[in-house]
Amino acid sequence: MTSSATSPVSDLVTGAVALSSAEAGGVAGRVSVPEPRVKALLAQRGVVVPRSATAARGDRVDASALTGPVVLKAFGPGLLHKSDVGAVRLGLAPAEVDEAVAAMDAALAARGITPDGFLVEEQHPGGTELIVGVVRDATFGHVLLLGLGGVATELLGLHALRVAPLSEDDARALVEGFPGAPLLSGARGRAPVDTEALVRLLLAVAGPDGLVAAVGDALVEFECNPVVVTPEGATALDARLVLEPDAAQPAPTHPATAFDTLFAPRTIAVAGASTKRPSFGNRFLAGYREMGWTDGLYALHPSAAEVDGVPAVAGPADVPGGLDYLVVAVPARAVPEVVAAAAAAGTAFVHVITGGFAEMGAEGAELQQRVADAVRGTGTRLIGPNCLGVFAPAGRQTFTLGAPKEGGSVAVVSQSGGLSGDLVTVGSRRGVRFGKVVSIGNAIDVTQAELLGWLVDDPETEVVGLYVEGTKDGRDLLAALRRADGHKPVVALRGGSSVQGSAAVASHTGSMAGATQVWEAVAEATGLTLVETLEDLVAGLGYLQHHRHHVPAPGAEGVLVIGLGGGASVLATDACDRAGLTLTPLRDGLRETLRDNGFGAGTSVANPLEVPVGPASPTGIVGNALAPILAADGQPYLDLLVHVNVASYYSYGTAGLAPLVAELQDLVARRYPVRLAVVTRNADVAAGEDADLLRRFVTDTGIRVHPSFDEAARAIAAAQRFDARRV
Repeated sequence: MTSSATSPVSDLVTGAVALSSAEAGGVAGRVSVPEPRVKALLAQRGVVVPRSATAARGDRVDASALTGPVVLKAFGPGLLHKSDVGAVRLGLAPAEVDEAVAAMDAALAARGITPDGFLVEEQHPGGTELIVGVVRDATFGHVLLLGLGGVATELLGLHALRVAPLSEDDARALVEGFPGAPLLSGARGRAPVDTEALVRLLLAVAGPDGLVAAVGDALVEFECNPVVVTPEGATALDARLVLEPDAAQPAPTHPATAFDTLFAPRTIAVAGASTKRPSFGNRFLAGYREMGWTDGLYALHPSAAEVDGVPAVAGPADVPGGLDYLVVAVPARAVPEVVAAAAAAGTAFVHVITGGFAEMGAEGAELQQRVADAVRGTGTRLIGPNCLGVFAPAGRQTFTLGAPKEGGSVAVVSQSGGLSGDLVTVGSRRGVRFGKVVSIGNAIDVTQAELLGWLVDDPETEVVGLYVEGTKDGRDLLAALRRADGHKPVVALRGGSSVQGSAAVASHTGSMAGATQVWEAVAEATGLTLVETLEDLVAGLGYLQHHRHHVPAPGAEGVLVIGLGGGASVLATDACDRAGLTLTPLRDGLRETLRDNGFGAGTSVANPLEVPVGPASPTGIVGNALAPILAADGQPYLDLLVHVNVASYYSYGTAGLAPLVAELQDLVARRYPVRLAVVTRNADVAAGEDADLLRRFVTDTGIRVHPSFDEAARAIAAAQRFDARRV
């Protein structure tokens, strides 16, 4: 737990009041720091708070130095939400304070509440009300929220989040980009507010040296609602701070591991292959033999000399030259003993494919702990349990039969074994070349954060994908994503998000900082691209892979959509809009050139650009239309989305898809300085030789072909997101 000289946690706990079970979210040991103390902490960090006077219960509050009107508040046990119990009064004259204190004290006593004291503050004349809050997220640590405050807080939901600590750029981007930002720039005759003062307030709360950093993990929740911003500055009118003094600290990170051997082992052994009946172990032996293993592959068997033609040894210690990688496919009850033997023999990596551990309940969790204990403190690292392991063609690592042998620059870390297999199989058919794929399952030792951190520095990896269901080392994952930011694009698919969330007490901030919103905050902080389907993950990885070395032309911006017009152009525009892409209009001079070249008769030459591409059009129609646009003196674009209707080649033509492939080949051959995505609408009508022809074109060229506008638009958006942050 970190603390500062001015506000150590022990000092904050002194005078804090224990929260009831309901107030504390059902977590014992949480306390609320009195509002006067919280505001003193903020003032120490340069945050403007109202002038005030404070007194303990029974003492007189001397408000004579304050200028009216003033606000009266009680603080103490049972007063976390003051307005709910009548512990706030507005618009008092200083001379009325004594009487108001007595009346409030009596009213609270009638409710069974005895306050510790009373706070009187000068009432602010008003301005734009905001909420600034922090919650301790169960996965990523502290998250800051900025939104409209007062009664509009949850009703309108105009808020955004960022993960702490905030940089100055983070704070400024949040102020300029949260949904309520237009109200800060002046509306209905109001003057713009002092946004720089708001930036300073956010940094005082959640910057590198702010309140959150000073208090550390003991901070469960902090909230100022409202913060009033005006042309003259920003003032925190209310402040709440909830602590959990005995909060568990994040587990220490594992010493750095070089994962080269994981992806290219010298020796592999499989425990669990049978001489009597097929098993997962036998399938792994077959898969490794398919990948070219002749020497260095062994089966572990207590009595056999060989299994399926592979030499067998009794245990890990008997592998000649030492064991780099062990696949464990024995029943769950036998796993701890096998893993312990591997660790004792100095095995570099153990992969436990077997399931039946923590995912099966308390008994499985106890068994899983025994497996973790077997490698703890040793030099052996464990992948899994309950996972498929590693696929790396260059190192002849595989977890499936019939795996592609051609490697590439895309790496994926997945918590799901099944989805890992799907990625390799489906992705390779769509031209994605995976260099390293790891299925980590329950991740009791090696984690996705560790692997991502290593892949950021791996010279063979240029694009990274993640499939995440939950993570025990969210802060390390956040740190790895920050390191990847601008250096390597990362695309993530989330599953099982309901198991995550903010560990906060009942509050506005806690209710608005759900798992999805927190992941979006992580994406904003790190450049991570979030997708919602496996298809979008494959599409994004493939697009980034194919265009990984593309350098945008000077001044390039937006997306140009071109294809057969009508409703398809409208749908393409809608998809781009949903993905946050901009269809930059063509300049007037280029429109005139296009019309002079014979394009645009009865159609659009704006953006989308409509050209009659189809079975009757001459080869090169798309390329010819693009020639003046993408010429050196034309109008550069970041991305080009070409769409065609596959069904039209059958409805209005007799040559199948040969004309379409010729059109696309012509376009590729022109090497225009723009990234290219192709949407083949209604592609499922193609079969037999036509389907094979289109598939060979995709395989040979690597051009990204998508079945829908939305998939193409989201893939393009991933590339443009990385463009904006590229270092």
